[in-house]
Amino acid sequence: MAIPRAVFMRTIPILAVLVLNVFSLALLDNIFVLKKKERIIYDSEAEFEQLLEIIHPLQSHLTTLNTRFKNKNDAYIAAAKEYLDKKAPDIIQGDHPWFWIVLKNEKNIIEREYRNSAKLYQFNTWQNCLFSRSFHAPVGRLDIKLTVYYATPRDWPTIAAMVQRYRWYAFLCVFMTWLIYFWLHRKVFRPFLRIGSAIERMIQSEQVSLIPKPGHEVEQAFNRLARNQREVYFGSEIDRIVDSLHALSDDGEVLRRFLESLIEAISQIYPYKQIIIYQHLPDKNQFFQLNGAQEGENAIHSLSDSDISIHLNESNELLIYLHIGDECIGAIRCVVDPDIRCSSHEWLLMAQEIKKQAENGLARAFTRSRTLTEERNRFGINLATNMGHDLTNIIASGKWDLDTIRRSQHLGLVRMEPEKGHFFSEAVDGLQNNLQFLQEMVDIYRSFGYTRRPRYEPTDLESLIEDVTRLFRLSSSKNLTISLHISETIQLVAEPRLLRMALFNLLTNAAQAIQQCDRPIREGKIEVRLNRTDSGNVLITVTDNGPGIRDAQGNPMTPPEVNRIFHAGYSTKKGNSGGGLGLSWVKSIIEDFHQGSIHAANREEGGACFSISIPKRDTAISDGIASASNHQDSRSL
Repeated sequence: MAIPRAVFMRTIPILAVLVLNVFSLALLDNIFVLKKKERIIYDSEAEFEQLLEIIHPLQSHLTTLNTRFKNKNDAYIAAAKEYLDKKAPDIIQGDHPWFWIVLKNEKNIIEREYRNSAKLYQFNTWQNCLFSRSFHAPVGRLDIKLTVYYATPRDWPTIAAMVQRYRWYAFLCVFMTWLIYFWLHRKVFRPFLRIGSAIERMIQSEQVSLIPKPGHEVEQAFNRLARNQREVYFGSEIDRIVDSLHALSDDGEVLRRFLESLIEAISQIYPYKQIIIYQHLPDKNQFFQLNGAQEGENAIHSLSDSDISIHLNESNELLIYLHIGDECIGAIRCVVDPDIRCSSHEWLLMAQEIKKQAENGLARAFTRSRTLTEERNRFGINLATNMGHDLTNIIASGKWDLDTIRRSQHLGLVRMEPEKGHFFSEAVDGLQNNLQFLQEMVDIYRSFGYTRRPRYEPTDLESLIEDVTRLFRLSSSKNLTISLHISETIQLVAEPRLLRMALFNLLTNAAQAIQQCDRPIREGKIEVRLNRTDSGNVLITVTDNGPGIRDAQGNPMTPPEVNRIFHAGYSTKKGNSGGGLGLSWVKSIIEDFHQGSIHAANREEGGACFSISIPKRDTAISDGIASASNHQDSRSL
């Protein structure tokens, strides 16, 4: 396998410095051993004489034998060997540096050798040796053919001081060598080498490549140019995406299409290994995966804290959270390619570029979408106001007719059997209540166009829910069962007319879903629950056993698609029948007028579930909140 050019160019100077250091240290150690240490030992006359006294008896006896067996070499060698066999082992085992004794004949062939190699490392320690611990030096007598070797003596202050001094020499030598190398590398070799590598990567990947951690001015200038070029490329891709969404007026569709288009745009510009797009589900504070999910794999994820704009985890994955204002709308998971040499800081800079350009582009797309929606909403408000005026007259006429019937019955002008009269009275009462409720709804519709001032007051939610469900039962099918589950009596400062309208809309949607179900349902069931969450918020849930939330083609909607049902103008009914204003009104009532939240979801066991969460208030709502609600109403319609 061929070695990459960049690796080869970096390796050669390092190997050269290493070879130079090894050579320098070996030379320093050789000077220390052969020149300095031996000279110190020989110059220390008193200490060295003490060492020589240990082997002096050996030398004296062999000198005597040599004189006795003059010109009789074989006899001398035999006598010397016999003597050394008795004395030499004791000497090499003693607590002194003598560890090796050699006896040779006249032909310089070893006749006897006594060696204790362990003493070589016992006496040559790191305190008296520089690097090598193999120091030994001979003391020989040619006349008696005897050589005795010694290791470094222990506890000689002069040798220990010299070791410390030479180690400083070694450190300075290595330090200066590497210092010179790093200076040349940083100032000369490295900048041009890294620029060449970056250009080579750009040619191979067709993507802008930066120099990680630029230290030289040339590297920094190159990175600035590359970043500017990359941001221009990505900005042009975002502009292209925004232009492609100009005809959409639904915020949910704009968001989904924009996020899906980001995948290709990011892949073209940034060197990420994998890109996964998520859409935020505010009801569960979770994220729905829009791409890359395998069949049967759960597409709902709980990511890290979305309050953090950008998060880099230990798995080298970047999580980029997209926000519009304070609201998280989606996330981008970018898997870092380990083959790309790039610093964590640079990955974060790329993420910041993506976040900035994506959020700006999405804001522009939303502005276009909401401009279209506002025009349609103005028309809806005017229509509701005019219709409210006409309906008020019709309802007033109906009330007058009901009052006439009731008075006629009391005066005896209309006679009927008691049992029939009882049912007749209940029917009249029901119609009276329905007309009253319709009048309140019409007044609320008219209030958007006229007063813009909801009237907040302490409201008994139990009574409100019971009243709405009772009225709804009278107008619903007999095959529909509505059950209430109220855990406690809850008082809430609210706009009761708006809440009645919101709850009535949810019941109407549930009943319509059950009636339009393709599969036969023996008995439709709607459950309304009222309780309090652990945080103290009021929670109202409306569930049904219908087909669930489906699109116009009858397919179950995914969690991100479910959120689109609250957008003005959106309808799940086949043929897009209906104005699509009902759930948009509900969302406006809950979020804009009561600072709560509403979420919808398909139930696993079938049917749909709508959850309303409202912060509990024990006192009248403040003018600031009311003003904020009034400011939001035209947008929500």
